[in-house]
Amino acid sequence: MRISGSGTGGFSFDGDSRSDRFRNRHRPGQKVRGVLLKNLPDSMAWVDIDGERLLAQLETAHAEGSRLLFLIQQLVPHIVLKELTGGGQGRTATTLSRVGDFDSARTLFENRFRPALKQAGLFGRPLSLPAFLALLAASPPLLAAYQDAANCACPLSRALQDANKGILVYQPWLSPAALRQATIIRRAQEASRLTETVVEFDHARMGLTRVQFLRKADALSCRVQLQHPEHASDLSRYLDSHSHPETTLQVQFLGVTKLPRASHSGLLPELLFKQ
Repeated sequence: MRISGSGTGGFSFDGDSRSDRFRNRHRPGQKVRGVLLKNLPDSMAWVDIDGERLLAQLETAHAEGSRLLFLIQQLVPHIVLKELTGGGQGRTATTLSRVGDFDSARTLFENRFRPALKQAGLFGRPLSLPAFLALLAASPPLLAAYQDAANCACPLSRALQDANKGILVYQPWLSPAALRQATIIRRAQEASRLTETVVEFDHARMGLTRVQFLRKADALSCRVQLQHPEHASDLSRYLDSHSHPETTLQVQFLGVTKLPRASHSGLLPELLFKQ
């Protein structure tokens, strides 16, 4: 697939500014996500990539509004992108493709999020939701990347709901120094009034980490599972040394244990593909 705008390919738009901006912000080998805005004759289409409206020639037909993933093959003299698609048919393949879409969009957001945190002097520090929203408001590309990831989470959340396995929420501010954050919220039968929230992320030292919260009425319990349990003692001491904010909840910490090997693939594959 070729993105037009270099002025020498027979397709053009309002000058070269869009292509120049794209070149300045990207590099060969990078993956980018785009939205197909409008199909045109001869397999051409307008696509939006990181807020830039570009003219593209597609290898295959797609419905308008489709979210597409591309690999940047070259930037000069023409911008050339290779469309990355998943094969397969059926419900499992569709779900697998959606998991891949979410994972790709989440990674692309993280690639912008971490530099933004460092530039703001917030990397390695707890991040509140208002501070996260302020970061998004200050950077339209960062906001667009987060919206893309959140939108990709929606069909997966519906699939979980249909299977009575909870809902998926993407909350990267809960673990700003980590990767691949996901939150699953599950409610048991109405009579039990029990709510389970599992926050998962990939930590640089502790590996895949799950924090499980169970709440019933005014009581809240919490346990942590680590892929690398050799850090359990240090984490337990750290958690014990930090008091909880003033709250009416009765909080009980249930300790740090090893994450079972069968769970190392992550929450989403575990819930969506395991019977």
